[in-house]
Amino acid sequence: MIVRCPSCATRYDIADHVGGSSAFTVSCRSCGHSWKENAVIDVVEVPSRAVARVFDYREEPEFDVQRLVEAAKNAQEEFALRRSKRFKRAGGWASLGLFILAPFVSGALMPEAVVIAAPATIKVYEKLGYNVNVYGLDIRHVEQQNTTVDGAHVLMIKGEISNSTDSVRKIPSMRFALHGDGPQELYTWTLDTSARPLRPGETTTFTTRVASPPELAKNLKIRFAHLDEISSKANP
Repeated sequence: MIVRCPSCATRYDIADHVGGSSAFTVSCRSCGHSWKENAVIDVVEVPSRAVARVFDYREEPEFDVQRLVEAAKNAQEEFALRRSKRFKRAGGWASLGLFILAPFVSGALMPEAVVIAAPATIKVYEKLGYNVNVYGLDIRHVEQQNTTVDGAHVLMIKGEISNSTDSVRKIPSMRFALHGDGPQELYTWTLDTSARPLRPGETTTFTTRVASPPELAKNLKIRFAHLDEISSKANP
């Protein structure tokens, strides 16, 4: 199992048999902090014989305007193909207006296609308030449980991940963030579910824990992590 130090965020790979079915103490080799960890909670998986189709997300360092234009043109062609019958009777001026506005309309109606073609555009959509789900996965039925283990506060988070598309989807690492009253993140961590890819309409579960969360934490935000947010520290 993977545990994370609440003090310095160093990750450790602890053997599953350590502690058995009871809580056990973990000491951080980096900062010396000690905390209690519960027994391993298995993630329930549904057996599958499907072949995974992996979607790789690579965030580009800078926004590429040319790639956005090309992606918008590609989306425009697909949009025009689907709506061609509706606009056959339109006049010349209406067609001209559609041609001029189509790249912007396509970008608004099909943001997933634009982001897949140009991953850097996801930052633009985020600034505009769009939550683009390029993974085709939904996080739902999230539950939070607060328990006390040997006098220490432990926050446990459970939920489901569902494939809402018609194709097999790989589950990326998940990112959790605790907030106070404002937008500032008080504590963040990532979770690699190690689950196999989900078939269309399939659902799996996830569970994560954090010991001694910040006292001011009131809100929780969950999303799929970007590549630069996944910890690169080697396990001891």
